[in-house]
Amino acid sequence: MIIGAVFACTAPFIHIFYPKKHAQFAIYEKQLEQRELSTKGYDLKVENLKASEKFIGFTNIRKFWYAIGKPIAMLYFSLLLVYIYPFIILDKHIRWVAGISASLFLFISIYFIVWTLWPRQDFPKHLYYWAIGLVALVGTVISALINSYHIKRQKNLHSWLYFVIRDIKRKYISAEDKEQFVRDYTDQIEKLR
Repeated sequence: MIIGAVFACTAPFIHIFYPKKHAQFAIYEKQLEQRELSTKGYDLKVENLKASEKFIGFTNIRKFWYAIGKPIAMLYFSLLLVYIYPFIILDKHIRWVAGISASLFLFISIYFIVWTLWPRQDFPKHLYYWAIGLVALVGTVISALINSYHIKRQKNLHSWLYFVIRDIKRKYISAEDKEQFVRDYTDQIEKLR
């Protein structure tokens, strides 16, 4: 897990270890300026160099690592979340939201890793629409679950406050202590504001 975490955290930055442009390009440009190389010879050498630098459909390895680095990090952390959330999150509602969120991140990271490794130039357009629809649908479900959880918690808090204010005051506090209870309660409310 530690090796995975190190790789996931460094993957988005691996591209900086590769040059933006091969050093040979500058040599060819200098040779062209000094007329040691003809325009046609320059174009031919540049095309050959570009062809030799291609890597899995990208113009060079730097662009490949730039494209795949963030999805690798997202994949690792979504897998980590999928693995640990059932053991850490005790509240069933929050566990459900965390599970759906982890699955959504897992889907998005796999989508972009496959896109990076896809041998063709790009995915078919209809696949993008399906992915957008799926992500939007799952995102909406997550938002609805979070909202319903918030409303449920608010109702529980209101029920508890009603119990403290009304029932405890009426059932468990003697008549001579009720005035002090109301003052203490009011003071606490004022402190919260």
